Amino acid sequence: MSDLLAKLKAGSLNSKDIPWPGTEDTLVRMRVYNDNDHLKATLATDKVITNVTMSNVERYNAELYTQLLYLVITDLDNKPVGTITDFRTLLTPEIKKILIDLLDALHEECSPDPENMTSEEFDLLLNDVKKNAEETVLSISNIFTLRKLVLSLVLNQKK
Repeated sequence: MSDLLAKLKAGSLNSKDIPWPGTEDTLVRMRVYNDNDHLKATLATDKVITNVTMSNVERYNAELYTQLLYLVITDLDNKPVGTITDFRTLLTPEIKKILIDLLDALHEECSPDPENMTSEEFDLLLNDVKKNAEETVLSISNIFTLRKLVLSLVLNQKK
């Protein structure tokens, strides 16, 4: 099984230990978020910002990212980093940007956009699908990856 397929199957169990930005000795664990995390973050943000307008939509999105980061960043024992209020006090704009970039990179590593995959990575994934179609396809959550796999299989079958 390819490394990419293993990451796709692991979904939100994928995590990476990272140093807290600006430190070298304070490690935290960041994991891939899932739909449930996104829903929880949205509901929590809705409680903080009850009326979203054009004038505060940026603040709403900033709070949504704060809530999402809080859900996916833990200590090394997988315990929350204090309360959301505690966590919020740790975030400067610079630290928050670094953490968002790290989270985006983790997602790209574990569930890459098929348009950004190398042909070798895609071929490995395609071969895994051919060997064990049901298990592989059920583990892929990126609809664009599934679409590309289906098209590739169909086009190859016509040859």
